[in-house]
Amino acid sequence: MNILIKGSFKTTYEAVHKEWLNGSETRAECCDESRSIISKVDDYNYIALLFDVDFEKMLTLMATPERAEIMRENRIKNEMYQFSPLGQ
Repeated sequence: MNILIKGSFKTTYEAVHKEWLNGSETRAECCDESRSIISKVDDYNYIALLFDVDFEKMLTLMATPERAEIMRENRIKNEMYQFSPLGQ
């Protein structure tokens, strides 16, 4: 499963991007980290693409107290969507 995350934050993209980089090893436990990407949309929004996601594992990893603290500190809110390549 591939996931698109549409996210918003109240701090800075730099802070969110730093946490994204810090989470690489953890993300690798639930998806193909070599293909994961995050991109700034504007001063308060980003999108992220995750490929070959083990969704149940991802939900477990996102439910940790450490992740909750990062979300709270940056006031991050996410919407998740499943996607597939065109023509499939």
